[in-house]
Amino acid sequence: MIAKRPVNLIGRGRIGAAVAGWLKGSDSHVLQSVIGRTAQWRAAPLTIDAAGPQALRAHGEALLSEGDLWSVGAAALIDDDLRGRLAEVAGRTGHELRLLTGWIAGPTLAPAGANARLHIEQQAPRLGPAPGLLFSGSLREAAARFPDHLNTATAAALVGPGIDATTIALHCAEEGGPHIIRARFEMPGQTIQTNVQLDGGPHPVAQAIIAALEARGRWLRYG
Repeated sequence: MIAKRPVNLIGRGRIGAAVAGWLKGSDSHVLQSVIGRTAQWRAAPLTIDAAGPQALRAHGEALLSEGDLWSVGAAALIDDDLRGRLAEVAGRTGHELRLLTGWIAGPTLAPAGANARLHIEQQAPRLGPAPGLLFSGSLREAAARFPDHLNTATAAALVGPGIDATTIALHCAEEGGPHIIRARFEMPGQTIQTNVQLDGGPHPVAQAIIAALEARGRWLRYG
């Protein structure tokens, strides 16, 4: 019988609860501990941050020093100093920081040095006080005003053309409206467009984390 892989989890909300539920019934993984603001934890080869940017800021360096870290809080990495510290930990330990979720197509297809650019349009309810366009401009400037709503955009920028080659437009949708992500990735010789609409059902971020767990160790990979 193959031993189950231990996983630590940060987050007790909709995302964390769904992932914890899957882990408790998994034949391949076991939930070792749920990390709270003051809780102690045992080191695990993998920790999943399902709480977001604040958790990555607070615990990222310590957890990455102990094992691989998956995070939904990519917006924290707009901070160049934090990103540098995490890169130092990863380089010293060989552990990996993986950013979820990869809904935007194209950025990982650009080799280093490619003259690439990325533009993202994001629409969701409750981003602002009233429906309409809230911001249009550079991702770095957007992060100063909307630090916790740019996880998907920041993740795509960091694995692709970079923060300063990425622009974003944020729209507040009507209450009850879908979460929409549209993106245009451009590099010499190609343009790749993304159109994602999230209408409800199981939490899409939790589903993406579960899918990534199911894919661990498979011999066949895509992307």
